[in-house]
Amino acid sequence: MKADASETTPPSMLLLKEAEDHYADALRELLALRRSFQDREDLPEAEMKRVVGTYARATQTLFDERKKVEELGKRIRGTVLADAIDFDAVRDEIGRRLDRLRAVAGPVGVPGRAE
Repeated sequence: MKADASETTPPSMLLLKEAEDHYADALRELLALRRSFQDREDLPEAEMKRVVGTYARATQTLFDERKKVEELGKRIRGTVLADAIDFDAVRDEIGRRLDRLRAVAGPVGVPGRAE
């Protein structure tokens, strides 16, 4: 049975995924709103300017917040990767320690030598 993604993904990454989905939905809604106002001719020019300004501010806020989420995701992923065990480094360190022990112990199995 395959593990559910929520069982194998850290909670912080699940929260970031949820935020990314939320921002994508909000952007789609803003684009739909913009398209609906582009073709309208029944609104006064002042009202259209107000709506366009509000749309521009909302879009900028959305992108600013999205950037913060991306930066947080990079920091979290970097932290996750930084906490990972570097098995190559561990193997190298074990090899160095074994080499030192071998150097101190001398050759193994030499006839006439007490072990």
